[in-house]
Amino acid sequence: MRRCLILLMLMCLLNVTQLALADEIQKEVVAESQPFLTVQLVDETGKPVAGAQTGMVVMVNGYDRQQGAKWTFGHFEEKSDAEGIIRLHNKDKYRGMFYARHAERGLVAVKRTDLLDESQSPLVLTMLPECHVSWTIRSSQLEQIGKGTGAIRGFCGAENMTCLWCSQTGSTLHFYLPPGKYTLVAAGETICPIEKTIEIEVGRTSHDVEAADAPALNWVLLEGKPAPEIVDIQEWKNEPVKLSQLKGKVVLLEFWGWWCGPCVVHGIPELFRLREEFSQDDLAIIGVHVSHGVDDEVDSIREMDEKLSQVREKVWKGQQIDFPVALTRNRKLAFTPGGDSFAFSRMSVAYGINQFPTLIVIDRQGNVFGNLTLSKKEDREKLKQLIESK
Repeated sequence: MRRCLILLMLMCLLNVTQLALADEIQKEVVAESQPFLTVQLVDETGKPVAGAQTGMVVMVNGYDRQQGAKWTFGHFEEKSDAEGIIRLHNKDKYRGMFYARHAERGLVAVKRTDLLDESQSPLVLTMLPECHVSWTIRSSQLEQIGKGTGAIRGFCGAENMTCLWCSQTGSTLHFYLPPGKYTLVAAGETICPIEKTIEIEVGRTSHDVEAADAPALNWVLLEGKPAPEIVDIQEWKNEPVKLSQLKGKVVLLEFWGWWCGPCVVHGIPELFRLREEFSQDDLAIIGVHVSHGVDDEVDSIREMDEKLSQVREKVWKGQQIDFPVALTRNRKLAFTPGGDSFAFSRMSVAYGINQFPTLIVIDRQGNVFGNLTLSKKEDREKLKQLIESK
């Protein structure tokens, strides 16, 4: 389940662009296919539950004390019919975990389905009264330097698989769960990933989890301090460089991976535009390639380029990466001593990188300026001012 964390946040697999297909086309495909799983939802009396919702990705994406949670069910949202039946047609979209909720009745069901006997059809699941779980995240490290935690995102895992996501709810995460054991994971723009195991007893309707004190990510603590050198690299694309050689220039460190949709669709093309806009005498760009675990690991620049062949043709319109790219060694490491192994490279630990893409900016003196998102107008203006102020 910890392997799911980097996907958090966000969900940036390379095939993310495929989800942009027209809904009407998808509906036609679904209509012609046979369901791979049929579920019947019933309440505790055994009566069918009509109108319960499920989807590819179930997320609480907002919370108001008076109005409650806002929900997103992703692509392929389904509702149970009058008999409580939900038929799932897109096997590769549901990831093996079934979560359903009936908002008005406050009923939920959670079940991992990929390990079940496929002969069970329909699979009958009893929906139980939900427990509202809230978990507040703070960071004393950030408070000491006058900074906040920023946006917190998280997920809840059951049976070693993610069942419910949470985002856009401030510093407190919200989950709606039936009785059982769960693992909560939280991460954010400025904090290290943390986790908490909880158990919800039968009959409990709310559970305020003890607040967690999350360590700050290194890039925040490094602001205004010398940037750590690039280390533990398997191979370089184009000429290798050292940060110590680049003093006098503004340096961009782009942490990315071939497997990350937002990286290859938005991040790298943005670097292409910056390369055209600013002189190499003023701006140096370095890509830091990080694998997302063993399944996404590449052992050479050649293999990385092969993985990117379709992207280079269809998204980059044939443009090649002409700036240095450091291919990091794949490792499972902790962001902090004694912590859980959420990081996948030494460079990720050195700079505190837990989401992709992440752009770290280094000033002309070799100190960390901060983390900028160039899709934001204000961040792009900050970079421009930094480059132009010699």
